Amino acid sequence: MPELLPYVRAVHFAATVTAAGIVFFQCFVAGPALGSRDGDHSPAVKRLLARWLWMVRASLAVAVLSGAAWLALFASDIYDAPISEVCANGGVWTVATQTRFGRIGSIRLGLAVLLALSSVRLLSAPPRGFVPATLAAGFLITPAWTGHAGAMPGPSGQFDVVADALHLLAAGAWVGGVLPLAMLLAPAHGGTEPGWAAAVPIAVGRFSLLGMVSVAALLATGVINTWYEVGSAADLIETQYGRLVLVKIGLFAAMVGIATINRFHLTPRLAASASVRRLQRNCLAETLLGFAALFAVGFLGAMAPAAHAHHHAASASIPAEAAFVHIHSTLGMADVTINPGRTGAARATIRLLNDDLDPLAAERVTLILTAPAQGSKPIAHSAALAPDGAWEVDGIELSQPGNWMVEVAAVLRRGGGLSLAAPIVIGPGP
Repeated sequence: MPELLPYVRAVHFAATVTAAGIVFFQCFVAGPALGSRDGDHSPAVKRLLARWLWMVRASLAVAVLSGAAWLALFASDIYDAPISEVCANGGVWTVATQTRFGRIGSIRLGLAVLLALSSVRLLSAPPRGFVPATLAAGFLITPAWTGHAGAMPGPSGQFDVVADALHLLAAGAWVGGVLPLAMLLAPAHGGTEPGWAAAVPIAVGRFSLLGMVSVAALLATGVINTWYEVGSAADLIETQYGRLVLVKIGLFAAMVGIATINRFHLTPRLAASASVRRLQRNCLAETLLGFAALFAVGFLGAMAPAAHAHHHAASASIPAEAAFVHIHSTLGMADVTINPGRTGAARATIRLLNDDLDPLAAERVTLILTAPAQGSKPIAHSAALAPDGAWEVDGIELSQPGNWMVEVAAVLRRGGGLSLAAPIVIGPGP
């Protein structure tokens, strides 16, 4: 099942960007262009707005369904068990309610429902789009808190989260907006709607400005994300992750090339029907390239960053009867082994690593375990430093089988702290 995750992620991001992009386009581009000329919309405009409303709601439905599939696959990967088994033993519910990924997913579900209900406001003349645009922005940027950046505490982590959020916001405004722009241009070159001639220059001009701001934001935040996730120029070429990043960069460059032609060659010639038709075709080409880039994003998010590519080779030394979980962020990683991984007395071993997979020096490490029973209180255990550099906790009592939550809280020697949490499966006793 894990091999499905990149495709599910790609579909999810494509649906998210489509829904948010149409809302942004309608609020900031089509609204001023089509809705400011008179008090009501023409039949042709009403048909176009109805299509956009249907596309927004259909995209939200796809995003919700793919998000649920993503959650199930994520839980299956965490527990290293089939989806049917994880669903039957409550693992999906544990991930949904006790992890950052699950909590953010619940927030996004609520935003999707509210956006679907409020999007009807976009049919009014002029459109009342402040609420839908705000909800669309929230729905679009919240995945930034579920990735590597979202797990990183402190100011550095917040900076990376903001960069991810801006990257998503810019992608939604640009990639998600070119398709509705192409749909708006369709009646213009056909000459069937005389009033369209006045609306097209306004819409194209406003979207051109929005596109330039989005491209600048994508470029700046893309550089930041590449720096954090790839690490070096050599990894950009020598690792599969880095090569896929290069593919994404190439697709972005092609989109910028088409957008440049649109802005400086076709936009000044919009009075000609042939220019409008070519602009529409270029918008469709940009849409295809944008969704190809989102496809690459789906695979990148399901892969370990280049600096982590060889980490799991160390898992071969984990005892067969042990419970194991790997938790990572861009600040550091933790390998937690509980042996034996069943009810009764056990020992926990914690290995802290940095992005280069070298031991991460800490002054103090605390292991916090929470039993799966409703209302269970977290129990903190102080870890002792072992001669081999690992941190160990003896005498742990695991009272019941199920999906426990394990949290590692470390005070680092270089300053700052590291806090990582994930579920871990504890089996029944012998």
